[in-house]
Amino acid sequence: MKKKKHKKRKALRIVLSVFAFLIASAAVAALLFRTRGIEIEGSSYYSENTITTWIQNDKLAANTLYVMIKYDLLDGDVPSGIERFDISLKNPWTLRVTVREKEAAGYVNDGDAYLYFDSTGTAVLKTKKLVDGVPCIEGMELDTTDVELGEKLPVEDEGIFGDIVDVSENLGKYGLAPDRLSCAGGEIRIYFGVVEVMLGNGGYEEKLRQVEPILAKLNELYPDTAGTLHLENYTSDSGAIRFVPAG
Repeated sequence: MKKKKHKKRKALRIVLSVFAFLIASAAVAALLFRTRGIEIEGSSYYSENTITTWIQNDKLAANTLYVMIKYDLLDGDVPSGIERFDISLKNPWTLRVTVREKEAAGYVNDGDAYLYFDSTGTAVLKTKKLVDGVPCIEGMELDTTDVELGEKLPVEDEGIFGDIVDVSENLGKYGLAPDRLSCAGGEIRIYFGVVEVMLGNGGYEEKLRQVEPILAKLNELYPDTAGTLHLENYTSDSGAIRFVPAG
């Protein structure tokens, strides 16, 4: 009997010791992983303060491990213009947040703000801030009054968004930076100062490859002359390219 009682007391001591160890470990972890700092990188749509406030708007965000689990494993909610947050620890008490933004293909003026959309024409961001590298799209006839973020812009020809992306990619490829871009009438036009370049539909890579040397030649032959460069029907087999001075 004494041996049994001794074994029971020993087993109880072990259980209590393990329990005490777990409580102590949890207490240490709670203190060690208490959120004291958040470092933000990769955010151009939102300020660092906005991202930090978004993350901290959760009582449990006081624990860095919780924040990691929430965004890396549980797909936590993020602002409309963001694809996801990649969370890592700089140290146990400091979060490093890498922002992965939804890629904007262009934007349209929406009253006193700018409405950005992606390659499918879906509204991803509305802000008063201009985002570097995203073109303003003119000539897109639409009513943005009732457009919600996450919805597609109400245009008649949704294929125009693919054209905008194609043109934008090739502008970057050939180092071209037009002052503005228009898709009025379903055809793409780009503007370099007083020169309008008509691109028409399709074949944008071959057409845009011609733009830089032609603009250089125009500046040499017709400096500061406004006019239209016609590339809408250009192909690799085309001959001369027309430039029609304004007026």
